[in-house]
Amino acid sequence: MISAVFHPFLMAPATFAILLFGRSDFSGRNWLLFLLCFAATDLFPFFYVYRMKRRGETAGMDIPEHKKRFHPLLFSVMVYGLAFLGLLFWKASPLVNILMFAYMFNTMIAALISGRWKISIHGMAAGGPTAALGYAISGNFYWMFLLLPLLLFSRVKLQAHTPMQVIAGFILGFLLTIIQFRVGFPL
Repeated sequence: MISAVFHPFLMAPATFAILLFGRSDFSGRNWLLFLLCFAATDLFPFFYVYRMKRRGETAGMDIPEHKKRFHPLLFSVMVYGLAFLGLLFWKASPLVNILMFAYMFNTMIAALISGRWKISIHGMAAGGPTAALGYAISGNFYWMFLLLPLLLFSRVKLQAHTPMQVIAGFILGFLLTIIQFRVGFPL
């Protein structure tokens, strides 16, 4: 249950929703931007992996075979890149733009690592939003560091990762995202 609640497909839209609607701006424009972010970070990657699963190319929706992660991650990088361009075109806030860029860049790094080692995408998907929300909204979001032990327990208990894979994913997602926000949007 912990692994499902903190699944990358849930963490991404929650983070974009906080950035877009956190100041009670429920305008139609923000809903359009949210739908773009949701489609890019959830719908397209989900259906790509679902298709892999249906064809027997992977054993599960989390793609447990680390060497089979490269193509779906690369596909996600391309979709995130297109969404990033769409966000720039529609003049989304810099925070939203940087977060989509972070998803694109961080996923590219995960794809490169996945050829050799099974870094935890769940870990990265928790570390990145922790950094983004903590830096962009409020330091109070850094309490999300407390998710790491829960996520670590869950992913190891499910035999999906080693402790180091989860910790490395969380730290890498956090550090890359903090750097991206500092460079792209100094407060």
